[in-house]
Amino acid sequence: MHSGSLSLDAFLARRSADRRLARLTHDVPLPESRGLEFGPSNNPTALPEGIRVAYVDHALDAQAGQPDAAPINHAWPGSGSLAEVLGQDGFDFAIAAQVAQYVPNLLGWFRGIHGVLRPGGVLNLSLPDRRFMFDAGRVDSTIAELVEADLLAYTRPSPRQIFAHTYQARAVDPGRVWAGEDPARTPRLCGEAALALAHAQATEAFASSRYTQCHCWVFTPLSFLTLVEEASRLGLFPFVLNRIAGTEPNGFEFYVSMRRDGEADPQALQNMQQGAVAHLREILERQRRTATLLATP
Repeated sequence: MHSGSLSLDAFLARRSADRRLARLTHDVPLPESRGLEFGPSNNPTALPEGIRVAYVDHALDAQAGQPDAAPINHAWPGSGSLAEVLGQDGFDFAIAAQVAQYVPNLLGWFRGIHGVLRPGGVLNLSLPDRRFMFDAGRVDSTIAELVEADLLAYTRPSPRQIFAHTYQARAVDPGRVWAGEDPARTPRLCGEAALALAHAQATEAFASSRYTQCHCWVFTPLSFLTLVEEASRLGLFPFVLNRIAGTEPNGFEFYVSMRRDGEADPQALQNMQQGAVAHLREILERQRRTATLLATP
């Protein structure tokens, strides 16, 4: 487990000027706490010296070949018990910046993280908004797909997930989309070879059992809320949402914060979740209405 490298004062100064850092560290206890960061790559979240953090990815060598990548402490594919992998629980927080879309079994991943946080512990995410990046040509992920991945306990991306990621990716520039360009009219990222390449990659990964990194899931802020609502009604999403920050102009990611609530009664948790989702959906809808009015000549 590593400790943050910034002084508390330096961290607070940086966080006050960096909205992304503030959202990823929302409700992280200061000046001391312990937590997890998933898939830190070569850009782990900046944390103060009193914060201890362990890095988790799907394999210990998941970041091999990346210069200055953070060392991975624990390998966990997102299915099965995270507590058994870590050998402990009671963590104060977890951070996953641009990671959840790569997780083959998203419901199992959420369940595992929930199980190692203390009551009141938070999970902070940043997620790509598919409308403003290369997933613009894909349709939003569905609860049926999430349930299938959970029932089959995926530990690596499925052939369908790999195929969709490769075939449907488009050469999208967020700035041009915000300026009015229709992403559906942009060329496929892999050009004319996309269809054959997608089939070849899916076939090879299936035959070899090789882990092929891809975007397994695609969201918008509102579609993510719908998935959480549906999964909660099935008893498959244990967190309670705290807040959601929609995608900002010229950007391509949105932010979600959720907590492990201390309430043990499933019906009470579901009621809290329904209230939270309704409140956050109204915030996003209000932001969308405001943006539409502002864009009207």
